[in-house]
Amino acid sequence: MDYTKKLLEVRDLHKAYSKEGVPTKALNGITFDVLSGEYLGIMGASGSGKTTLLNCIATVIKPTSGQILLSGANISAFDGAKLAEYRGNRIGYLFQDFALLDNLTGRENILLPLSIHNSSIAEKHLNDIAGFLGITDVLSKFPAQMSGGQKQRVAAARSLISDPDIILADEPTGALDTKAARLLMEKLREVNQSQERTILMVTHDPNAASFCSRILFIQDGVIFH
Repeated sequence: MDYTKKLLEVRDLHKAYSKEGVPTKALNGITFDVLSGEYLGIMGASGSGKTTLLNCIATVIKPTSGQILLSGANISAFDGAKLAEYRGNRIGYLFQDFALLDNLTGRENILLPLSIHNSSIAEKHLNDIAGFLGITDVLSKFPAQMSGGQKQRVAAARSLISDPDIILADEPTGALDTKAARLLMEKLREVNQSQERTILMVTHDPNAASFCSRILFIQDGVIFH
């Protein structure tokens, strides 16, 4: 694994919102790198800009200025097919609230990114991921029939299914009890170490952060440590 290779580069990133005519700076010139194979944690208080940062990297929102490069390519310049390919294949997103569709089974939720982007997958790949995450028994169940931990592991499987370059995790343990949170974090660490998958995780949970290989602290839209 080449730990010296920069996979993701965030350069002088700014994001400002206007609320009732008053501008608010969510990001105020953030610069950092994520190395290939790294498990990087970003910590900070509520409202520090963590989720805004992750949403800019995921192209959910557009930054006001600055650049985000993945493997040297400026993702802000992506449009159409290139943007769809980036969202569908290059990144996996793990949400705090699971973001599962209630009318789809576990299996259908996991395969959703592939069906949206017209990709196919070997059944063995799905079964391998489900077995690894301990969710084989809920593949045919609907989210209402699953525990919180099972839902988040189904969501984790969905973020892994397309073999993305990087997994973006936004407070992934936020809705879980201590036991379910620990199981999820152990699985994510294993994904990082045995599959050499790069993970960028936003969290305010010190227990979750302890699984990361490096931590950056963000405050008032800037990295201060």
